[in-house]
Amino acid sequence: MVTHEHVRNIFAGPSKGDMASFWSHVEPNVDWTVKGTHCKVSGRYRSIEEFQQGTRALSSTWAGPLHLVIQNVIIEGNQAAVELKAVNTQTKSGDPFPNEYTWVLGFNDNGKIATVRAYMDTDLVTRVIEKNPQ
Repeated sequence: MVTHEHVRNIFAGPSKGDMASFWSHVEPNVDWTVKGTHCKVSGRYRSIEEFQQGTRALSSTWAGPLHLVIQNVIIEGNQAAVELKAVNTQTKSGDPFPNEYTWVLGFNDNGKIATVRAYMDTDLVTRVIEKNPQ
């Protein structure tokens, strides 16, 4: 069973800009869907590598590391809905990146993230990508 403590531990690193620590909690063949219809990074990814490549149009816009801070966690069985906010993150053009997310995480029996449905401000993401091309 997933706990609040487990979820908060997963995001301890990302809150400090250490996304590398997050990936150790994710199955290599994660099924990750970024919701949205007109956003360049929206789509379904079936591995960590595919997700990282598919979202590079966004991650390449940041001037430094992304800092994701938990705002709220709701748990039901082996799933957790995690509200996140990007803080202390700027784009290469110098603009703040105050995106807010909700990630619905599905955990396997080993406590690793096996599925993600990610919701975010796709309008902000689209504008940031357009202003900071790769």
